[in-house]
Amino acid sequence: MIARVTRRPRPKRIVILGGGFGGVYAAIHLEKLLARQSAVEICLVSHDNFFLFTPMLHEVAASDLEITNIVNPLRKLLHKVEVLVGDVHQIDLSAKRVSISRSFRNHPQQIGYDHLVIALGSVTNFYNLPGIAELAVPMKSLSNAIRLRAQILRHLEEANSECNQTDRQALLTFVVAGGGFAGVETVAALNDFVRQALPFYPNLCEEMLRVMLVHSGPVILPELGQDLGRYAQKVLARRGVEIRFNARVKSMTEENVSLVDGLSIPTRNLVWTAGAVSSPLIFSLPCPKEQGRLLVNQFLQVPDWPNVWAVGDCAFVPDIRNPGKSHPRTAQHAMREGNIV
Repeated sequence: MIARVTRRPRPKRIVILGGGFGGVYAAIHLEKLLARQSAVEICLVSHDNFFLFTPMLHEVAASDLEITNIVNPLRKLLHKVEVLVGDVHQIDLSAKRVSISRSFRNHPQQIGYDHLVIALGSVTNFYNLPGIAELAVPMKSLSNAIRLRAQILRHLEEANSECNQTDRQALLTFVVAGGGFAGVETVAALNDFVRQALPFYPNLCEEMLRVMLVHSGPVILPELGQDLGRYAQKVLARRGVEIRFNARVKSMTEENVSLVDGLSIPTRNLVWTAGAVSSPLIFSLPCPKEQGRLLVNQFLQVPDWPNVWAVGDCAFVPDIRNPGKSHPRTAQHAMREGNIV
């Protein structure tokens, strides 16, 4: 008698692209939901092998937190999820295949999927303004926060030994562009950090310091409404932060930052939180988009592609209470989206 060999069906594979809030929380949720389902595999592709709590980046830059407080290894968070560290280069929705490169040698790899969760987040948008990408410090990554902290301390040292008053003022002028959550949190933390550090530099005093927030609108923190925005403005002003409303940065050189209204600010320090755009891969996908983001329905599915979902900064999630508008690009919303995808 010849025994029959029963072939087990291939496990369904769920691939999640992106190791930010949306991607990681989707992986955690699916891991718990499908813990006893051996017929399902979950794979997370991330640029880094750690999860970064980005809302706290400004606290690392201001030395209020250590790096280890906002970093968590992905494999420590995800016990039953395959973690692939690499960069996504192409998404073929028709073939249900993703092309990535892994490790520092950029080994190419093709990953097939049955279901795809796109959580590629956003990248800093410098709007092709002269000098901004080269000289400004964004606040999107751990290296950005470390760079900003090192730059602040270096410029304090240089200012302490600088005899030229003009050069000293430029070193001690700190400009933050963008009056949203990231910009306001950054300028507040930066302001406190520098003022607390000044007593350790015998040749410097608070009168030499200038901390400025440049915002394109009439009220900062527009996501919170005018009342809370105005309250935040008063708190910042009491702490010594100068706010310029209805103003936009035009360009930056090694000597100054120029605004659209013609004002030139002598400074060597510009922190850029004034723009974000979806990952470039999003624009290559044959999917409907809104404001440069993947349009999704109330179930976070991408129209015309029933096995594809999108969450986080790269997704335009309609706000049912406010037709025509979407939920904001915040960590809190990305976490919620990851939990219901």
